[in-house]
Amino acid sequence: MGKLLKKSASGSSYGPLSEAVAPYLAEQQLSGQLEKDLQLIQSSTQNPSDLIVRELLLQKGDGSEIRAAVLYIDGLAEKDIVHQCVILPLMQIGHHNEVTLTYIEKFVITASGIKRVNSLAESIKGLLYSNTLVLLDGVGEVLLVTSEGWEHRIVSNPTSEPIIRGPQDAFNEVLRTNTALIRRKIKDPKLVLFPIQIGTRTLTDGVIAYLQDVANPSIVDEVKRRLAAIETEGILDSGQLEDYLEDSPLSPFPQISSTERVDKAAAAILEGKIVVLVDGTPFALSMPITFTEFLLSTEDYYTSYIAATMLRWVRFLAMMMALVLPSIYIAITSYHQEMIPTELMLAIASNRSGIPFPAFVEALIMEISLELLREASLRLPGTMGQTIGIVGALVIGQAAVQANIVGPVLTIIVSFTAIGAFAIPNYNASLAIRLLRFPIMVLAAVFGIFGIVFGTSAILIHMIHLRSFGVSYLAALTPQSLKSVDDSIVFKKPGPSLKYRQSFLGLKKQKP
Repeated sequence: MGKLLKKSASGSSYGPLSEAVAPYLAEQQLSGQLEKDLQLIQSSTQNPSDLIVRELLLQKGDGSEIRAAVLYIDGLAEKDIVHQCVILPLMQIGHHNEVTLTYIEKFVITASGIKRVNSLAESIKGLLYSNTLVLLDGVGEVLLVTSEGWEHRIVSNPTSEPIIRGPQDAFNEVLRTNTALIRRKIKDPKLVLFPIQIGTRTLTDGVIAYLQDVANPSIVDEVKRRLAAIETEGILDSGQLEDYLEDSPLSPFPQISSTERVDKAAAAILEGKIVVLVDGTPFALSMPITFTEFLLSTEDYYTSYIAATMLRWVRFLAMMMALVLPSIYIAITSYHQEMIPTELMLAIASNRSGIPFPAFVEALIMEISLELLREASLRLPGTMGQTIGIVGALVIGQAAVQANIVGPVLTIIVSFTAIGAFAIPNYNASLAIRLLRFPIMVLAAVFGIFGIVFGTSAILIHMIHLRSFGVSYLAALTPQSLKSVDDSIVFKKPGPSLKYRQSFLGLKKQKP
């Protein structure tokens, strides 16, 4: 179940321990007897091998001793913090007659974040959240000391969205690193990082990022409501949230944008959108979106507006090629030979002589072969996958032509179709276009050009009715005034002329 959390005084975002995880722990309190509490914590966590228990004898000023224990999970807590900020200061106590938990909290431990709890559930949850526990014999409370320090991937170049010019930093799998990257881009006190927690077993942390004085409050509230309504045992990647957040999960078109680029997520926040970051994944979710955004690249804003406009036209052409080019071939060769010059038609007919399949089956064989090669190249490691993708396409294509299974013209058309799909900047949008290509091919095989018109019209009608958090999916293509047409698929204005945010988002502040 998703939870919207409030930050505690120590800066942590711990919610209540899920009843699905440990319902018998919620009501248990610590006894204050060190041996009993240690056994209770160890048995409640199934006696894990990575639970480190360091028992200490604290020396008082009068020469007496008091027993204490320090607990942490090996691999989650930073050992240097535990040793230097917790264990070493505790062992150096020797000048105070009354060693209490309050004295240890205020004067001994040097770590930045400390929280006092008295329940078994909160103690165990603190361990699982990379904290260090400090127990004192005769005291029914525990200190949770902030000591996060697990291994993680460093900030590196984006792999799925590479660009030539622009920032080269990408998100990684650590939530706090990702929020810090956002903070570096947007140094504004109005930036809100609202904590969330999703999954009854994984208890995955996340944040909702937006600008308080810009974002539409109704959209922000709707994002929070949908996240709070999620009921699942685990969230391991932000992609799992998309089905819960989308207005129409059955639509082939993505209604939420994902990115691993920090600058792209920061730009979405500056535009008044809401960005969701989830711990354990390097991809941020941006919402609401329109379809035209999938044809825009981050690099458009770092190059000349003339070049960016030309590239947007090229991407639009590539999308249309990826969607209907094989269908046009099927329709023309099967029903509408008079639509192309006679010489070209004779050349196509001569190349298809001896092929035992109709144009639809011929195109279907090539498209399925292409999808198989593409998937195989993605699943194989590194250079082997690239070799399969390039050599496999050349060898299989040439062999199919020589065996008179497909014609050379169709091989060229399928190649251009694949190139068009590769030119779409967003991977999810490219998948949607590749999926819709096949039903349009079927319609073209049955009804010819009329089938293509019917299929594309049905797709367009569906996109008109599609919504992303109440925003029309084609809102960017239907501006209400010319002044709001600052940035579109048709053209991009120069930087100084971009004076308005997208009006269809209903933002508090339209001008940046």
